[in-house]
Amino acid sequence: MIDFAARNHPGRDPGSLALAAAALAMLLPAAAHAGAWADFETRCLSALESQVPPVVAGLGQGVRDGDETRYALAEGRSLIVGHAPEDGRISCAVHDPAGMDAPEFEAWIAQAVAAARYVAVAEGRWHSHLWIEPVLEVQKTEADGALTLRIVETNLEA
Repeated sequence: MIDFAARNHPGRDPGSLALAAAALAMLLPAAAHAGAWADFETRCLSALESQVPPVVAGLGQGVRDGDETRYALAEGRSLIVGHAPEDGRISCAVHDPAGMDAPEFEAWIAQAVAAARYVAVAEGRWHSHLWIEPVLEVQKTEADGALTLRIVETNLEA
């Protein structure tokens, strides 16, 4: 015998599904931007802090333009690796044309400053402090609706 009676099963009614879909839709922009921070942290920040080249594995050849090589990342973001840029020895940046806030970066830099690993040197710029040579400069730039997180291995001496 088949029971066709209506049942109220948690998580199976259309109301629960609609709420779950709405919650997911609200989180998607934040998750996409978390990807920009994750790209920067993994491919740029952790690499240069460990004194190894930026991580470009899995990104193909990239497009070389002068001192920079650009690689495509997810959701329109790009990884930009600079070789002997004007302000240092090597640089690595994640450019996010969506230009959303970067709360993960803000939390990280606040903690790094509180721990005296980095010191503010200008608006949107911080230098590594007494723990690594050469000095690293972390930069956060917002321009034309886009966000760029960049780290540079500088020519400065600690």
